[in-house]
Amino acid sequence: MVHVKLNSDIIRQIILSLVDSDPKTGEYKSYSFLHPCLLVNREWCRITVPILWQQPFSFDHIRGARAIVTYCRFLSFHEKQILIENGININLLFQNGSKSQYEEEEDNNNNLNLNRGNVMSLEFITNSSNSSSSSSSSSSSSFYNYDLSGFNYPLYLRRLHYENFFKSAEYICIRLSDYSEGDLSAGEDEYNEEYYDDEDQRDFSEQAKLLVNSLLTLSQKNGARLNGLWFSPDSPYNDIDKYEPLYEYGKLLEDVNVLDICCLFRKPALFSILGRMCHQVRHLRIHMIWSRHYEEKHIDKTGEVIHELISSQKSLVSFHLESCKAYTRIFFPLLSIHSESLRHLKFDQVDFRGCPSWAPISDCANLELLEIIQCTNMESDMVRPLISNNIPGEKFKVKYIKINHSCRELEEWVKRVNGYKQIDLPIDIQKLDEASGSNNRTKEI
Repeated sequence: MVHVKLNSDIIRQIILSLVDSDPKTGEYKSYSFLHPCLLVNREWCRITVPILWQQPFSFDHIRGARAIVTYCRFLSFHEKQILIENGININLLFQNGSKSQYEEEEDNNNNLNLNRGNVMSLEFITNSSNSSSSSSSSSSSSFYNYDLSGFNYPLYLRRLHYENFFKSAEYICIRLSDYSEGDLSAGEDEYNEEYYDDEDQRDFSEQAKLLVNSLLTLSQKNGARLNGLWFSPDSPYNDIDKYEPLYEYGKLLEDVNVLDICCLFRKPALFSILGRMCHQVRHLRIHMIWSRHYEEKHIDKTGEVIHELISSQKSLVSFHLESCKAYTRIFFPLLSIHSESLRHLKFDQVDFRGCPSWAPISDCANLELLEIIQCTNMESDMVRPLISNNIPGEKFKVKYIKINHSCRELEEWVKRVNGYKQIDLPIDIQKLDEASGSNNRTKEI
C-alpha cells in the first residue's frame, strides 16, 4: 500500500475548505468539521490549532472567557502583577480544583439549547492542542494544566469582535471578584445575560478595560496582525474611553481589511478613531444606522467622521449599507472617492428619501455587482444617472429584490441588465409587512 505524504500547504487548504469561510471577510461560519483534524497526526494538529483560534471572541461571553484564561497564561509575571494590583487576581483562574463557574455555566448552556456544531469548543482545543493522542484528557482539571508549548495562541488572533471581547473580560472580572471574596459557589443565575444590565457592569468596566488592553498588548507583542474588526456598541452612553485604547495598537490594526460597524448606538468618535488607525480596509459594512427624525446637525456630524473613515482607505473594494434611514445621503458623495476600486455595492433595507442622484454609482467604472435589497423611496430622478448610463460590461450583475411599490424605471433597467423575472408579494402580505416591519421580500426567480 502506497502512503502519500501531503505537504503543509495542501493540508492547510484541505482544512480551510471545511470552515465555510466568507469569501470577502474570511470569517469562519463552521468549526465542527475541524475538530477531527486535531487528531489525525501532529502535522494536522499543528496546522489546525491556529485556524481554530483566529476568531475566539466571535461567540458568547462564556466561551470568550475561556479564551481569555488561555491568553492570560502568556502574560509575564510583571504584567500579571499589574492586573493583580488593580483587583484582577488572574492567578485564581489557574488554581486546581473544582470546575470553575464559567465552565459550569457553559456546560449547562450546552446541555440546554446550544448547537455545538456551530460553536467553537475551546475546551476541546486546549485539551487536544499539544498531542494527537490527548483526546482522553477531558477531565475538568485538565483545563488548568495543559501544556502551552508549541502553540502561541495570542499570535493567532486575526478577527476581533470587540464588544464580545469586552463582555468576556467583564465576565472574568465578575467571577474573580467572587473568588476573591471567597464566594466560589455563586449560582449561574446571578450571571446570565441580564446581569450586564445591573450596576455591577459599571463597577467592573474599568477592570475589564485594563484586562482587554493587557491582552491586546500581548497579542500585538507576540506578532498578531488583525485582518478583520467587528464593532457593535451596546450602550447609549458616552463610553469613548472604551475605544480610545485602540490608538495604542497601530501594528495590530495596520493590516485590517474587513471592517463591520453596527450603529444601533451612534458612536461618531469610533469612526474617527478607525479612520486614523485603519487605512487598508477593502470591505466595509455599516448597518443599523437610522433615525426616526431627520435632524440635519446630527446627520452632518456623523457624515464628517464617516468621510474621515472612508477617505482614509487606500482602495475600497466593497461597500455594504444595511438598515439605514435618514443617514443615506451622507454616503453617496463618498462613493466617488473609490470609484475606480469599488467592485461590489450592496444596499439592504435602505431608505433613500432625501438622497442625491445615483451618479456616484454610475461613475464606478469597474463595478461588478450591485445589490438593491428591499429598499424604499427610490425616485426616477434619483436613479436616472445610473439607468441612462450605457449597459455595463459582461461582468456586471445586479441583484434587485423589491418590496411594495418600487421605482418602475429602475425595475425596467434591471430587466435589461439581468433579464430576470419577479414575483410580487400579494397586496395583503405587503400591508402586513408594512405594519409588522418583517423581512418578507419580493422573491426573485
